[in-house]
Amino acid sequence: MKKAEMIKYLKSKYKAEKFGSDWEFTLKDSDSDEGELAVMVGLSGTPQRQLLLALPSMNVPWHRKLYLELFQGKDGFVRPFSVGKQYHYYSDSGILEEEHIDMMIDYCFEWFKEQIQPDVIAANITQCYEKNVCLPPARWQFTHIIACVLKGDVEKLQSYLDAFKRGDRMEFIPIIQQEYFERAIPLAEKYRSGELVSPVDF
Repeated sequence: MKKAEMIKYLKSKYKAEKFGSDWEFTLKDSDSDEGELAVMVGLSGTPQRQLLLALPSMNVPWHRKLYLELFQGKDGFVRPFSVGKQYHYYSDSGILEEEHIDMMIDYCFEWFKEQIQPDVIAANITQCYEKNVCLPPARWQFTHIIACVLKGDVEKLQSYLDAFKRGDRMEFIPIIQQEYFERAIPLAEKYRSGELVSPVDF
């Protein structure tokens, strides 16, 4: 199977979006109350020994809502709440078939079922809140700000805002903007007061 054939097969089943030379397929969309599931796919190796690559990611409704409220991403862009490990599959015959793509999709759904569990979500957001993560900053700093809001940690958010006003970015990546903290603080106050209730206990 050629990459174009793999893309065509997946496009016949799922919504597709192209990012440069990469394709992402939406397996569960934002209309789902449970959450969203997407996968980036690729094909590598040689014509005699093909390697199927996949990178699943997921989101949950409350994270999408808060992300858009705080960061107001262009065109509704929302970073995923969680990204899985890259999936690798070599077929026994060396040639990729449709059944192997279906196996990859099954893997993504099983991963999603594990990630959507309340204890797993709580553990992920706790790690981001405590900055105890082994991920690139772009993968956790946005969630860290969201976690501070849900925790009602006004002091921490205010300390970030004060630092930004002094010209100290405190190791935040360049795309993190001062206005994010300005929007986050009044929202965090509502979670602290109980006017709003965190959707995750962490």
